[in-house]
Amino acid sequence: MKSLWITFRYTFRGLRGQTLGWGLGLALYGLMIVSMYDSMAAQSDQLQQLIASYPEEFLAFFGGDANSLVTPAGFLGMYAFSMMPLIIGIFAVLAGSGLIASDEERGRLDLIITHPVGRTPFFFGRILGVLAACLAIHLLGWLGFSLMLGRSSLGFSWVEMQVPFLSLFAQTLVYVTLGLLLSMLLPSRGLAAMLTGLVLVASYFGSSLSFMDERLEALAKLLPYHYFQTVLSLAELNIGWLFGLLGAALLMTLLAWWRFLQRDIRLSGEGSWHIPLLTRRRRVA
Repeated sequence: MKSLWITFRYTFRGLRGQTLGWGLGLALYGLMIVSMYDSMAAQSDQLQQLIASYPEEFLAFFGGDANSLVTPAGFLGMYAFSMMPLIIGIFAVLAGSGLIASDEERGRLDLIITHPVGRTPFFFGRILGVLAACLAIHLLGWLGFSLMLGRSSLGFSWVEMQVPFLSLFAQTLVYVTLGLLLSMLLPSRGLAAMLTGLVLVASYFGSSLSFMDERLEALAKLLPYHYFQTVLSLAELNIGWLFGLLGAALLMTLLAWWRFLQRDIRLSGEGSWHIPLLTRRRRVA
C-alpha cells in the first residue's frame, strides 16, 4: 500500500500543471458561456431567425434543429458541450498513452521496478493518479458553469449541471484507458497516442454525422461519443449509457494491467516507432 500511495502522489504531482490548466480553462469557459446567455436570450427572435437560415444538415450535425437550439438546454448543448469531449479528449489521449510508456521510453521505468515497488502497485498508483487529475479537471469545470447559474435565466440548478460533467468524465476515462491499453500493446507511446487520437476524432465526427444520415446510426452505436449525454438529456438521463462507458474503461484498465504484468520492460530507446518519411536518416560515420 505504501508503494501504491507513493506512486499515486508522484503521478498526481506530475499532472498538477495540466490539471490546473485544463480545469481553470474549463471553468473560465463556463463562466463566459453562462454569462452570455441572457444577452442572447434578449435577442431570441433574431437568433432563431439566424439559426433557421442555417442548412438543416448543419443543425443536425449538432444534434438539434432551429427550435431546440434556442432553448436553454439547446444553447448549452451547442455552444458549451457539443465539442467538449473532443477538447478534453486531447488531455485524455496524451495522459493515457504516456501514463506508463513515458517512463519506459525515458529509461526510468526499469529503475523504478528494481526498487521494492511491484508492478501492480505501480500500475494502479498511476491509474489512481490520473483518475484524480481527471476528477479535479471536471470538478473545476463544473464549478465554473455552476457559479453563474444563480444570476442567469438558464433555469438549471448546480445539481442538474452535474449530468453532462458525469457523462464527460466517463468519456474522458474511456480515452485515458484506451490510450493506456494501446501503449501496452504497441511499440511506442507516439503510435498509441496517434491511434487513440484517431479513434477520438472518428468517434466525434462519426456520431455527429449519424444525426444527418440514418444509415450511419448502426456504426455510431459502436463509438463512445454516441453515448455522451449533454443537458439535452436532463429529463431522461440514461444510467445504462453512463455505466456502460465506465465499464468499458474498467475493462480496458484490467486488460492493460494484464499486459503490463506479462511483457518485458523496454529499456530507454527500445521499441520506439517512427514514421519513416518523417524520420531523418542518420549518417553512418
